[in-house]
Amino acid sequence: MEPSSSNKYNIPILTKGMELIELIAQHPEGLAIQEIVNQLGHSKTSVYRIICSLEEMGYLRKNQQKGTFSLTRKIFKIGLSTIGTTTIIEHAYEPMRRLRDLLRETVVLGTMMGTKIVILEQVIGSHHFSFILKPGMGVCLHASAPGKAFLANIEDWERDEILSKIELTRFTDKTITDQPNFLLELEKVKACGYGVDMGEELSGVRCVGAPIFNLAGKIAASIWISGPAERLSDQSIDEIGKQVVTCANEISEKMGYMK
Repeated sequence: MEPSSSNKYNIPILTKGMELIELIAQHPEGLAIQEIVNQLGHSKTSVYRIICSLEEMGYLRKNQQKGTFSLTRKIFKIGLSTIGTTTIIEHAYEPMRRLRDLLRETVVLGTMMGTKIVILEQVIGSHHFSFILKPGMGVCLHASAPGKAFLANIEDWERDEILSKIELTRFTDKTITDQPNFLLELEKVKACGYGVDMGEELSGVRCVGAPIFNLAGKIAASIWISGPAERLSDQSIDEIGKQVVTCANEISEKMGYMK
């Protein structure tokens, strides 16, 4: 039978490969072959062949101890090239380094992909105890400073569409879990120019993040700092927020953004 015009050019193995990549992208901790087989419903032989090919090409990395596979940064460079991420990282690094030297906390750069903030780059803090995050790792939107910075600076329809797809999961007693209060929180972020995570995802850990805009005036990335609550105190948050905004504005200007 002649295949329909909608699928006659479909390449099954390519479709399976992309499904596998999308699945692993949702599990930064990695997945074992049998877990992939169970979730995708493909044969173990075809999954194994795809994994071997992607690993050989440098898109997958195997954890030898756990027997799991995770995406490498190579795959993110392809997807993120569509928003000029390489340029963002180049423009962001020196301002990030100066902000790290000023605050001594880890400074992180990320962008939104789907319903997550994906970490692109970081400059490690100079304190004896500083946070280290894994590039390519996904951060939730509703309980993170960069997530709030993004949601507060996109079109209302896009924000509402994203919120309809995510669950406002409670991580700590500070997590905002109802949409009306969360929308009020986004209004505050929009007004002051930065978002905060006051231990909403992990108790005792606070983050302050600000948006980076591109030439078209659209938010392209977010920059934030992470540190323990005793260093990012209630009294210091506003001043820290202003310093993070200053850094973000400098990167935005390098990206061609003009207020």
